[in-house]
Amino acid sequence: MSKCGELQMEHAESLTDTASKPKPKHEEDLEKTATDLSVSTDIAVQYVLFPRKGGWSSFPYPDIAALFAAQEGTIFYVSSRTAEDEELPKAIQVISLAEAEKRLQEPHTAAIVAHPYWLMAVASLQPEICIALLPEPVGDEASSPLWESSISRLVGIADLVATSSETRYMKLLFQGTRAIWLGGEDTSPAGYIQYDGTRIPLRDYEIFFMHALQQALTGKPDRITTLQCRVRADYYRQLRAKTGAHETISFLLSAYEYLLEDSRAAASLKEAFTHAVINGRQDCLVSHYRFLSAIYARSGQIEEALQVFGISANNEQERHHYEQLCRWLEAGEEQLVRAELLRINDDYGSALRVLDELGGETARHWKFRIYQETECVEDALALVHASDIQDATSLLQYRQLSGTALALRGERHGAVRLFLETAAEDEEALARIMELELLDQAVQQLLGEVP
Repeated sequence: MSKCGELQMEHAESLTDTASKPKPKHEEDLEKTATDLSVSTDIAVQYVLFPRKGGWSSFPYPDIAALFAAQEGTIFYVSSRTAEDEELPKAIQVISLAEAEKRLQEPHTAAIVAHPYWLMAVASLQPEICIALLPEPVGDEASSPLWESSISRLVGIADLVATSSETRYMKLLFQGTRAIWLGGEDTSPAGYIQYDGTRIPLRDYEIFFMHALQQALTGKPDRITTLQCRVRADYYRQLRAKTGAHETISFLLSAYEYLLEDSRAAASLKEAFTHAVINGRQDCLVSHYRFLSAIYARSGQIEEALQVFGISANNEQERHHYEQLCRWLEAGEEQLVRAELLRINDDYGSALRVLDELGGETARHWKFRIYQETECVEDALALVHASDIQDATSLLQYRQLSGTALALRGERHGAVRLFLETAAEDEEALARIMELELLDQAVQQLLGEVP
């Protein structure tokens, strides 16, 4: 086990004359971030990589793995094959799944999960730190319900999530997850790192990831999400200036401005909606206009937010929900209405913060629903009280949730028993047992034990 050394970070030389042109705020912050990355720590970190099928050549983020090595961390690669078969770099050692379990019981050891089908295997090991490097789906993975459910539950146990999909990145931010987008249009180095006598260039997202990783390893609060959001907002603002108003560009700009609590979010969203209407988009009341209800709700304009939701309600169920929210608002339940409008717009993170501040039994029940929707199984289970289990339906739901929690803890027999107990009333319980078997088979493939 080696010790993390000092990271010597150097700024990239500016490619333009900055004397007459002030730098955007995010570039100044990025330079400061690059400088601050040169830290000294006494923590010796081990990284246990849980890869995807196909050996090192199919590992989705080899550059990120190289950064682990640059920190002088010890890197292990979980596989049943040899290092030669996996074609691993010399700095990475192959270990078995059983050895990975032992390693993850040691302090300052992080699980790096590069495929969601490792879910049960990794969760049952209860690693001190879990970093998810979400890959893009291959073959028929995207069409499998197991793919998304496994990702959701993996995100629920992860301390940091990285993805190359900007769509998923934004979804994670709305969920309140500490996340990094591993992508960007700027290919120029944002900084450099010295490793093994070599000056290695780093792109901005790699600097963001390294900082976020250090914060996760040391238990520090997230300071990177806002910076990367600012970079993305500036990018879409510049793109909009070049192309003019656009339904997609203006919408994405409004979403980042919303996350940054920028007062310009409403104007950008209205602009996006206007152009969606001009372009003949039939679903733009829901796809574009409804997001204005989240913008208004987050800024405390509850009546305006509710009015927007009412206008966008496009079926009987949503119209009934709108009428219910109106009654709550009339009864003085302003914060509950606010939380619900945020939830409807998938801003689970903000909704949970509102409910935390509100407190009380109703807030607890609504938090439980959000944790269920986002597959945060342990968080949901922790909110269940004995008084909640009053009928057959609630008992059934509790057993299903408990079964999933047991499976994630590695208590397979207890999980299967609970699922079987509920199978007579709910066929989904049998599907959950099948999920466990499918994940077992997937792990054998990921380990290289079967084709």
